[in-house]
Amino acid sequence: MSTSLSSKSLVAAAALLIAGAAGLGASVTHAGEFSSATVVKPKAGLSFPVGSKQAVGYFLAERGGCDLTLLIGEAGESASEAAKGGTASRFSTLVAAGRTARIDTADGPSVEFFCSTGASFLTTRVYERVAYTTSAAR
Repeated sequence: MSTSLSSKSLVAAAALLIAGAAGLGASVTHAGEFSSATVVKPKAGLSFPVGSKQAVGYFLAERGGCDLTLLIGEAGESASEAAKGGTASRFSTLVAAGRTARIDTADGPSVEFFCSTGASFLTTRVYERVAYTTSAAR
């Protein structure tokens, strides 16, 4: 069984998975606890929760990096309501080989994507942002 899927199959699978499934001043944001990393190869599907949302997608090794496409929609019970209204969002970006890209959400968690050298795999980690204030600001 191959882990590769056609683009149409990935979009259909993504739609099914989604349907089913502040500080001011001197405060700064840094990474908190990471979830375990998920490593995928080109054309393999990926799926992970991000707060109240569910993300599904894939990447292609193109243009010198990982050409990432995600569909992000409601998770859990609200997913069936969202499926009726078609509220999923599509996100596409090129993560350069050897570089990292991050997505922050309004309800807490962030997602980090690392594209390996040669774009042979993509590592995905969900983590909680933790804000803190330096002692000099107190």
